[in-house]
Amino acid sequence: MRGILATCAVIAVLKAGSSLAAAPVGEGKVYSGSDGEQVAIIPLTPEDSKKAILLVQGTDSELDGKVLPHDIEKSGQDTRYVTQWHGRRYATVYLSVSAGGDRRRYYLHIPGRRDSTLVSFDDTRSKALKPQDVYALHQKQKSEGSITKWMAFDRKGEEAQVETSLASSVKSLNAACGSQTVAKVDWKSISDEQIKQYSISSFCETPLDSLRRLCGESAEAKKVVQAQAKEVVCRFGGALAVERTASGLTWTTSTEASNQEEFATKYFKENLESTRGNGEKLAERMRLEKIRVCTDGQGHYVVIRPDEKQSVQLDYGDGKRFVKVAEPPWVISGYHFLEPRFYNKSMNHSFRGLDMGLYSEVELDEEKNTCAVRCGDRSIPFSRVDAEQAEKMVAEATFEPNPQKYVPYALLRDQSGRYYLVEKGFLPEDRSYRVSIGPKGNLKQQQMKDVVSDSKGEIFSTKKGDLRLLVDREAPSSWIEKKKKIELRAVPIEENLPLIYNELGVYTGARLGTPCDDQ
Repeated sequence: MRGILATCAVIAVLKAGSSLAAAPVGEGKVYSGSDGEQVAIIPLTPEDSKKAILLVQGTDSELDGKVLPHDIEKSGQDTRYVTQWHGRRYATVYLSVSAGGDRRRYYLHIPGRRDSTLVSFDDTRSKALKPQDVYALHQKQKSEGSITKWMAFDRKGEEAQVETSLASSVKSLNAACGSQTVAKVDWKSISDEQIKQYSISSFCETPLDSLRRLCGESAEAKKVVQAQAKEVVCRFGGALAVERTASGLTWTTSTEASNQEEFATKYFKENLESTRGNGEKLAERMRLEKIRVCTDGQGHYVVIRPDEKQSVQLDYGDGKRFVKVAEPPWVISGYHFLEPRFYNKSMNHSFRGLDMGLYSEVELDEEKNTCAVRCGDRSIPFSRVDAEQAEKMVAEATFEPNPQKYVPYALLRDQSGRYYLVEKGFLPEDRSYRVSIGPKGNLKQQQMKDVVSDSKGEIFSTKKGDLRLLVDREAPSSWIEKKKKIELRAVPIEENLPLIYNELGVYTGARLGTPCDDQ
């Protein structure tokens, strides 16, 4: 508001002291924003010169009160009002017109603001606007040399602005990390053209932002920044690089490189050493920090480890030996695990194609510092193991693959109630099979091997070939005993997992490598 009043006062003085001779100006318009921003757009004559002067007010920026010359640039139906500001091409106002031409929006670009400001036509102020007076102010600023100064490139001023912006980022970094980091810019590595074309502060703030975010994730990262990033130097080069120095870090940025913060974060994690030393990197220490261990107090432990694929990976064991809990489908979190022995009827039976009644889970509440294992509809309370003890346990324990060797592949049944269960190797790449046959509760493994396995199905046979099981994907499956053929009904696997694991007898006493094995 002070800027608007001051500009109005200057215009009033000019009006009083001028003869108001005809000025080369057309009818002007004023556009206003929601927070008092104003921009007066006054075209210069002749119209085909495509020139205009713009007066910005009420933005609390260094642009307020300055009447700068602009070129009017058309691109299709859109229009930009472009000037020179501190040696840079600067589009002060942008008019965006929709494809049908029914929507016109004006955007004011204000120095120091990340986003442009939407402004709309102000009829009252437009009627009160005196284009000749604004032109007179423009001429005054021009004769005083002010416009030339504002439009000229000022390297020292640019450097000062970057240093100020960088100081703000350093302050945020130090607040987050408890550090006393100092940031410097190697100005000799940066050309005038780079300063004009790019936001130097954005490039140089990248490693600072990366370190700040790491501190937000990890207590160890705070210690590492305090010890190893006492000084961060930013320079421009041909490719991204980070160099460790006696005083801290040197960050080499490049205007051609993408994903710069990702690069910086990866470097810091993989190259900065943890405070424990012995060659341990920050990434490993951060990984250990995120590990959680829970116990039921009966010698059973669940390890919850960070995992890129499904947020967490579970391991289950006795504190000295752990086995990997099989990963669930990607559509649910790693806290879940397939547990058909404990079916939960109250769960959603069609969640993204999954019957959630088949899945149990580890329930971890970081805020309440609680842990539990839900097996079906029963929740077993576990308690959190102290972080230091958990880290020691994980470091000393052995971790092994999931113990399962086979999983159900096909289930068939004849009219007498005899079941035929075909299992496939547990790992996706395992092409081994086994066949069990018998009544519910007493299926027996058969000495059969697969002689055919293709897109149409599988054929299993005894060594002599007198017994054969045909699993067909298109026609009815069958059991052939010598010359006698029995047609079999396919029983859907997913719908009958509780039956397979609890009633057929094949998995009686088997350990599936889940936290429910001992429940």
